[in-house]
Amino acid sequence: MSRRILLVDDHKIMRDGIKAIITESSAYEVVSEASDGVEALDYLADHSVDIVVIDINMPNLDGVACTKAIKEKNAETKVLAMSMYVDEQHIVNMLQAGANGYISKDAGRKVLLEALDTINNGEAYHGKEITKVIMSEFSKTKEEKMKENPIDFLTARELDVLKLIVEEKSNYEIADELHISIRTVDAHRRNLLQKTGVKNAVGLTKFALKHGIE
Repeated sequence: MSRRILLVDDHKIMRDGIKAIITESSAYEVVSEASDGVEALDYLADHSVDIVVIDINMPNLDGVACTKAIKEKNAETKVLAMSMYVDEQHIVNMLQAGANGYISKDAGRKVLLEALDTINNGEAYHGKEITKVIMSEFSKTKEEKMKENPIDFLTARELDVLKLIVEEKSNYEIADELHISIRTVDAHRRNLLQKTGVKNAVGLTKFALKHGIE
């Protein structure tokens, strides 16, 4: 019995090309198409499929958010991301959302069918370009990752302290508002300075505003 596929891409000409390749194999059948994540989720609300082949950058609801929603509804549904973007951030975001595979749209017929077979068998699939990016990400030290995305390494409490620093609160006021000791506030300040790489409260305020923390 053919595996049912939902094809999600905002460009019809791209959907037509992908569909033509997929239907070359009797193992797969494209049962429906969607032009964005909203249409995809609307369809999946009333229908089940085995595999969702999805683009990342789409209007209304992108591939990352859609993949998260698909996996929350049914973790057994396989998701194969196909994108023109093979940079670290897109790949990491998609894999963290739960995608079972990720290939470039430039990969070609053989890779697409190989990817479908692989994830259909319960294994993860990444094209050569994707694997190279993933290995590069894993080889980075914590310090390198922190330097690139310091905001990701701040704890919830450190963010609380940072918001109050932006409000020009003193250590005493922060301690009182958060019901912690002044010594703990000092510790959080030191951690914030170290993680963000700035030198003082002014630097922390600039950092916070730059990242939309107010």
